[in-house]
Amino acid sequence: MTAKALMRGIELRLLDRNVANRCMVFAVLSLPMCCILWGLQAYALAHPEAAAFYRPGALRLAQQGLTTLILWLTTVVVLAWQLRRHGRDARWLAHWTVTPTFVVFVLLAIGHGLKDTPMGMVLIQALVVARALFSLRTIKFTLALAVVMLVVSDLLITAGQLVYAPLLTAPVFNGEDLTWWWAVWLRIMFQAAVLPFTAMLFLAFNTLRRQRKELESLVRTDVLTGLFNRREFMNQLEIESHRHARSGRPFCLIVCDLDHFKKVNDSWGHPVGDVVLAQLGRILQSSTRDQIDTAARLGGEEFVLLLPDTDLEGARRVASKIASSLRDHVFQADGASFSVTQSIGIAEVHGGQGQQALRIADQNLYTAKRAGRDQAVASVVGVL
Repeated sequence: MTAKALMRGIELRLLDRNVANRCMVFAVLSLPMCCILWGLQAYALAHPEAAAFYRPGALRLAQQGLTTLILWLTTVVVLAWQLRRHGRDARWLAHWTVTPTFVVFVLLAIGHGLKDTPMGMVLIQALVVARALFSLRTIKFTLALAVVMLVVSDLLITAGQLVYAPLLTAPVFNGEDLTWWWAVWLRIMFQAAVLPFTAMLFLAFNTLRRQRKELESLVRTDVLTGLFNRREFMNQLEIESHRHARSGRPFCLIVCDLDHFKKVNDSWGHPVGDVVLAQLGRILQSSTRDQIDTAARLGGEEFVLLLPDTDLEGARRVASKIASSLRDHVFQADGASFSVTQSIGIAEVHGGQGQQALRIADQNLYTAKRAGRDQAVASVVGVL
């Protein structure tokens, strides 16, 4: 699996509304930090020269807490996988996943000294992951509990009831050069905290960027055909009207409407009607100049093309190509074949009179329908 595919997989999990999936991701992302801390403490327990930096019994207690958390997060992964497979409600599991993790991390941060070790970054990393995966309502109890623990520890330290960094025989930074153990410990913990945190921020911003693009696309386009919607077309029409009014060059509008489309829906059903609309959308897209022309669905079975720097003859050719492509396309439904046609209204615009041209093109469209359908009617707008 490539790094890009892995990041996309995590992104999809972040966007997944399934609580079980989110619990599983939180547990999986928290386990590496737990294992790094566990490994460092295991080394200290096995080497007296490193264990000397910790208070007697405190290190073993911290290791037991980490071991319990690692076993629990592993259990969460298994539970979440089972709940996900069977489609069961896993909202309860969110609290039992996030809260134990924060409690252990906060206690370790207080024990190592929150203000001068990377343990503060570890807490921030866990907070970012939790907030990315769960709603504020889901984790508000956990956040409140963590804040209370930190405030109480500060008050106890200020009152002299608790020593700073109670897990250690002396704070990591005591005004002298770092000892060999803390030099190694800080380097490992700093990298373990900063690198995943940075990756998480990049992932979050990339997810936001992708979501923004998707939202912009939904606002601007018609979901069925992929063409611009009426709102975006009217914006483009106003822009082109102003631009062509200054340049004095003409542009054209082509309005298309499927003939007897209600009969298609009544005879073959709306899903088949959607297939027809989508096919017309593809034909319009293939008949236009990329980044120049604008193809849009105005609503129902009515479509429109905006052709900048195009005269009436050029618009006629485009309309003829579109009509022929649709007429020649054979649709299949319930073992039968059928084809559809469309009526077209064309208006050449002068003087930037885009709104008037749209009305004239629409009138020409209905003139074509009254004249027998499957034809185009064209006229010029705004010539003095």
